Amino acid sequence: YNSAQLPATPFIKEVSAAQDVSDRHELEDVYQYHSSNDITTPPFGFNSWNFYHCNIDERILMKTADAFVSKGLKDAGYEFINIDDCWQVMRTTDGTIVPDPVRFPSGMKALADYIHSKGLKFGLYTAQREFTCQRRPGSYGHELQDAATYCEWGVDYVKIDRCAGASYSNLNESWILFKQGFEKCKQQTGRQIVMSVESCDEVDGCGEYIAELANLWRTDGDIRANWDSVMRNLDENNGMAPVARVGHYNDPDMLEVGNQGLSEVEAKSHFALWNIIMAPLLIGTDVTAMTDEVLAILTADEVLAVNKDTLGKQGVRVSPANTTGSEVWARQMSDRSVVVGLLNRGDSSTNITVTWDMISLPASE
Repeated sequence: YNSAQLPATPFIKEVSAAQDVSDRHELEDVYQYHSSNDITTPPFGFNSWNFYHCNIDERILMKTADAFVSKGLKDAGYEFINIDDCWQVMRTTDGTIVPDPVRFPSGMKALADYIHSKGLKFGLYTAQREFTCQRRPGSYGHELQDAATYCEWGVDYVKIDRCAGASYSNLNESWILFKQGFEKCKQQTGRQIVMSVESCDEVDGCGEYIAELANLWRTDGDIRANWDSVMRNLDENNGMAPVARVGHYNDPDMLEVGNQGLSEVEAKSHFALWNIIMAPLLIGTDVTAMTDEVLAILTADEVLAVNKDTLGKQGVRVSPANTTGSEVWARQMSDRSVVVGLLNRGDSSTNITVTWDMISLPASE
């Protein structure tokens, strides 16, 4: 066991090669599997990667689910408990994905059942290529099989990374197959599996079809717990705003609120901006040990209310470019009001001016 009281490495088993796939799906198939959508706001929840990385097991996820209930996160609207990379170790001879039997001895179905018993939802991670980013078995050549397995386990959310090894020639081929599998699961169970993919950052490229496939898609690289990283992901996400709509969201990556590297002011700004830009809110810190100050940021009712609005209009930067680092962000709401965010990127206090025209409201209102 390591210092986190988890089974120490090595615990990776040999990964069998992905099967060869000859049945390739054409781009026009993208639209064949567009379906009704139960997702009316961006997903709120937890993802294990930012804090735990590979030091994760079923006990941590169960304690996180408990903390969601006891600390009021569930009541605030957070519902997904998602595990990222490192839960899978191999495939059986018939290709079925196998969870790490040491770290997840109860199995994924039992873990999902526990999380569901708390009134929450369960999500997990895979990759569209042969290997995940941590060299675990990816889903290349196994998309429909994995989708059926996830359905049987009771999974409610799947993050599909890209990463290493063999892959299809077209970026969306794996996504199309997963979409088919998740649609079949919904037909069988009535349960929608939220589909999160990585990545799409071109309005005139993948942006032309991504919302027909996925519920959310990453728009930039992995976020870090520092201000420059938060601002970079914010800027990249802004360019994809025209693509977002109800049930389909740009994802600037998980929250770093509560992790060392951001000041309290930076954490509050990070959180407020993610709500304004209609981003998924996946907590990336240890919720079982977070401070009251961090909890207060994550459960701020007035801020969360912005992201619970169902108009589906992503907030954007509305101020002209300038050299002072002062910016105005605005998001239209379903009651015709506009939420305004004032962002000062500079090192000193400054005055920021907002005009009616800037936020698309006539002065009479």
